[in-house]
Amino acid sequence: MDLKRLRYFCRVVEHGSVSQAAKSLNMAQPPLSKRIQELEEELQVSLFVRRGNRIEPTEAGFFLYRKGCEILRQVEDTARETTDIAQKNRTELRIGLTHLYQNYFKPLLMELYRRNPETSINISVTDSSHLEALLTEGAIDLALIQRPYRSEGFDYVSFDPIKLVAVINKKCLSGPPSNPYSYTSLAELPLVLLHRAKDSGTYEMLMDLFRKSGVNAKVIMHITQPGVILDWLEFGLEAATLLPSSEVDADKLSQCYVVEVFPSPQIFYPALVKLPSMSYLPALMDIIAQGYPFNTSG
Repeated sequence: MDLKRLRYFCRVVEHGSVSQAAKSLNMAQPPLSKRIQELEEELQVSLFVRRGNRIEPTEAGFFLYRKGCEILRQVEDTARETTDIAQKNRTELRIGLTHLYQNYFKPLLMELYRRNPETSINISVTDSSHLEALLTEGAIDLALIQRPYRSEGFDYVSFDPIKLVAVINKKCLSGPPSNPYSYTSLAELPLVLLHRAKDSGTYEMLMDLFRKSGVNAKVIMHITQPGVILDWLEFGLEAATLLPSSEVDADKLSQCYVVEVFPSPQIFYPALVKLPSMSYLPALMDIIAQGYPFNTSG
């Protein structure tokens, strides 16, 4: 079986579209379709069925996809390890880091560098939806992001949820709030909430919880970065927000109250995410296996 055809097949499964897979592979659609057809002829099975605008793997196709991912991982690992042994070259890790968990994942990345000073570490910091796209395009090896809302097409290692806290500009209240602070009472305040550039995420989860509690939240602004929200609240924006506790340092917020929330919904799930066709980075997995996160406030 030709490995290139197998790799093309896996990419089509992950995209659910030959045209989208062709774009990610930087090739024209007809040659890619021909490679898939050749693979079906070689195996004498149908690998895909059409569902509306998407194509999905048949039972045989899904089996080949799972096995194919394992084979491609083994081939990539073997090639990389052989090259490292033979050439002793600097390796490169391409990691995506979401704004949402910059503080949470900081110790992990610092420890990764400490243990591998010879490794070139390239980190792209942006929002989770963009990092998912970069993963799919092959522009990064893995992403440290919010656990995918829809997990199809991704493998991930999920960490324990991070406690949610409310940050309230002091001008919003007549005095210090109760701690914990009522989740429904937050709906009475102007809110600035995190919102992904596209697709669903923590914002939709929070709004759904407000609705289920029978209240309508007054959201005055959406921002993609926790740091920007905190800066603006501290600067004087009369509003409140809900953030993962890992990203909030109460000692640096003299103009805000930082309180826990009751009931405390589990919304923020950090995760290490990759494509099924890519291998986990052993250097990172070693750190995680030894008990990361070592110290968190959440």
